[in-house]
Amino acid sequence: MTGTMHPTRRGFLLAGGALAATTGIPRVACAQAYGLDAARFGIVPDSAADQTAGIQKAIDETRITGTPLFLPPGRYLARNLRLGSSTRIVGVAGATILEGLGGGALATTLDARMVSLNGLVFDGMARELGGAQALVDLAGVDTVSITNCAIENSWADGLHLNGCGGRVSGTSISGALGAGLFTLDGRDLDISGNHVFDCGDNGIIAWQSEKQPDGALIANNRIERIHNRSGGDGPYGNGIAVFRGGNVTITGNHIRECTFSAIRVNSGSNVIVAQNNCTRLGEVAIFVEFSFDGAVVANNVIDKATHGISVTNLDQGGHLAVVSGNLVRNIEIGDFAEPRGNGIFVSADTSLTGNVVENAAAAGFALGYGPYLRNVTATGNIVRNAEVGFEISVVEGIENVLVADNVIADVTRAAILGMEWEKVVTGDLAVTGAEAYAALTIERNRVG
Repeated sequence: MTGTMHPTRRGFLLAGGALAATTGIPRVACAQAYGLDAARFGIVPDSAADQTAGIQKAIDETRITGTPLFLPPGRYLARNLRLGSSTRIVGVAGATILEGLGGGALATTLDARMVSLNGLVFDGMARELGGAQALVDLAGVDTVSITNCAIENSWADGLHLNGCGGRVSGTSISGALGAGLFTLDGRDLDISGNHVFDCGDNGIIAWQSEKQPDGALIANNRIERIHNRSGGDGPYGNGIAVFRGGNVTITGNHIRECTFSAIRVNSGSNVIVAQNNCTRLGEVAIFVEFSFDGAVVANNVIDKATHGISVTNLDQGGHLAVVSGNLVRNIEIGDFAEPRGNGIFVSADTSLTGNVVENAAAAGFALGYGPYLRNVTATGNIVRNAEVGFEISVVEGIENVLVADNVIADVTRAAILGMEWEKVVTGDLAVTGAEAYAALTIERNRVG
C-alpha cells in the first residue's frame, strides 16, 4: 500500500536548502526567509562599532511591515533600543548576542501593543544602566512573547515588565544585580519553563501596586542561588515573591539555595502554591503572610530550611488556607526573627491535613501564636523525629481548634504542648489537660 506523503516543516527547509544550493541563490536570500535582512540596514555581526542606529532602523521597519527582523549569529553592540508595537526580532538561540553599551536599558518599549523576542541573548556586561530599572524594560505591552532568550549580567533587574500580559518561556536570566524577572501590575502573565539563577536580590517577583487580580501562572521554572544583596528581613533573597496579587498559581517549580524563602506570598488572594520542590533555604521555605485571604499550599516537597511552611499573620487579617499533602524534612534552627525549627505553622481558618514532617529541630507543627489562633483543624498528619509533635497556643482568645487522628512518633520532649507565646505552660496534652481549654479539642492521636 502506498501512503500519502504530507509535507513537513523539516522537509520544506531541507528542500529549500537544496534549491538554494542548486540554483545559486545567495545566502542572504536564505536569511530573508526568516525575516528582514539585517545586512540591508548596515548591521554587521561581531563589529566593534555601536550598531544602535542600524538595529533601530530595522526595528522601526518591522513595525510598519509586520515582518520579523532576523539577526544572524554574532555580537551586536547597542543601547536604548525602542521596541514599538508589532516589533518582532528573531535570532539563533545562544549565538545572536545583543551587548549593552550601558548608560540605559538595552531594550525598552514605545507605545507597544505586541512585542516578540525569540532566540536572542541580551548581555548587559555588568555595565551601569544610568538608573534604568532593568536591562530589558518593557511597559504597557498587551502581549509580550519572550521565548528561548537569555538575559545576562544586568546592573539592575534582568527583565522588568510593567503592566504587561503575554508570556516568558524557555528563557534563562542570570547575573542580575537585582531581581531576575520583576512584573508589576501584570495581567495573566505565563512565566513558565525558565531558568533563573545567580541573581543578587530575588528570582521571580510578581507585584501589584494595589490589592487586585494578577492571574500570573508561574510554573515549571528552575530557580537557584538567589542572594540577599540589599539586606532586610525578607523583601530580598527569595526565589519567587508575590505581593498583593490575586489568583496567582505557583506550581511545578524547582527552587534551591535562596538566602530567604523559596516562595513568599505577601497579602495575596486565592493563591495556589502546589507541587514545588524546594531545597536548601535560609529562612521559611514557603511563607504566606500578612493580609492574605485565601491560599492553597499543597503537595510541595521541602528539604533543608529553618522553617518549612508558615501561613500566618491573623493579627493583620491573614486567614483562610488549606495546607495539605506537603512533605517537609530536615528543618533546622536558624537565626532569623521568626519562630525557628518548626515544620509547619498555621493560625486562622485553616485546614491542616495529610502533611508529613520528619526531622524538625523544634516542633513538627505549630498552631497559633498568642491569641492569634482561630478555626483550625489539624487532622491526619504525621510527625516523626522532632522535639515536639504539636505546639498549640492556649492564650485566652483562641477559638475552635481541633487536633485529631494524627500520628506522632519519636518526639524527644512531648507529643503536644500548650504555649503562651513562647513559653510552655502545660504538660503533654496528648495525655491529659486539654479539657481545661474550652476552645481546644484533642482526640484520637496516635503517639509512638
